[in-house]
Amino acid sequence: MDTSKVEKFYNVLLGSTQLIKEDLDSTFIEAFIETGENILDNGHIHIEDGLPEPETRDKLKELYDSISLSELSLEEKKKAVQMILISMVKEDQLQVNHQPTPDGIGVILSYFIDLFFDRDKPLHIADLSVGSGNLLYTLFTTLFSRNKQLKLTGVDNDELLISLASTLSAMLDIPVHLMHQDALQPLLLEPADLMISDLPVGYYPKEVQSEEFQTRFEEGYSYSHFLLIEQGFKYLKESGYAFYLLPTNVFESEEVKSLLKYVHSVGHVQGIVHMPLEWFSSAKARKSLFIVQKKGADSKQVSEVLVSDVPNIKDQEAFQSFIINIKKWKKEQNI
Repeated sequence: MDTSKVEKFYNVLLGSTQLIKEDLDSTFIEAFIETGENILDNGHIHIEDGLPEPETRDKLKELYDSISLSELSLEEKKKAVQMILISMVKEDQLQVNHQPTPDGIGVILSYFIDLFFDRDKPLHIADLSVGSGNLLYTLFTTLFSRNKQLKLTGVDNDELLISLASTLSAMLDIPVHLMHQDALQPLLLEPADLMISDLPVGYYPKEVQSEEFQTRFEEGYSYSHFLLIEQGFKYLKESGYAFYLLPTNVFESEEVKSLLKYVHSVGHVQGIVHMPLEWFSSAKARKSLFIVQKKGADSKQVSEVLVSDVPNIKDQEAFQSFIINIKKWKKEQNI
């Protein structure tokens, strides 16, 4: 990867986004989507109601002319996108549920997926709260860029985030089927081999009926993250896996008992892996990976559920030892 190309592409994305943001008085996300569409349209600048101003158009053209997507590798584009997403979070002060999943977490997830799935065989991966799509795109970049039989599906009810996911997929040239709808409503979704999601945490703003979801609360609103896990099982193939990112404190709550009861009725809890604490602003913000499997002919409950802490990736010796222990656990559990 050529870091100079990454830096140059990032500076073009950042500079052009800021120009459009100021000229159109928009959010950073909206301006980024606009500049992304311009870049994808061979630098043709979209003009509406006389905006951007002619002076801004000249500056944008100069920026667009300085780069060529075809001369950038997937890894170089993905690195620049990661940097622009970090800027986006700061500029728009995005709420936690709208923040893109950091690439580091996606890379950790890819290590686990690589243990359970052959990266070259046909595979359908679905994310029912896809957001910006960054988690899916990190997995694609890390594991599946050469898999021509891979199918990616993302669902989200936020129009702006789906637009962002669409722009990023086109920019990175990653094929994905995006669905703009409430993921807790019936979906026209082919069964998935693998469900992944950095789940939005909070209450679902509609009351649900008992016949629709077993994880609903008896009174009032229910947890959207519990409902999404249940919905994921409905669209998962038999013996298929799901990897969910949840705040670590969810597993310490009283309410988690109802979630675990449901999961054990339809599948197996195979692991809970805590992300490196230093990646988060506080212990309260820490996230963990919840690994579950749907019941089927090729599934079984492990005798020893994996409970582990991911060490700091910068400590290569500790991280390699962690990966070796995970592989040893999987072999011993015969899964």
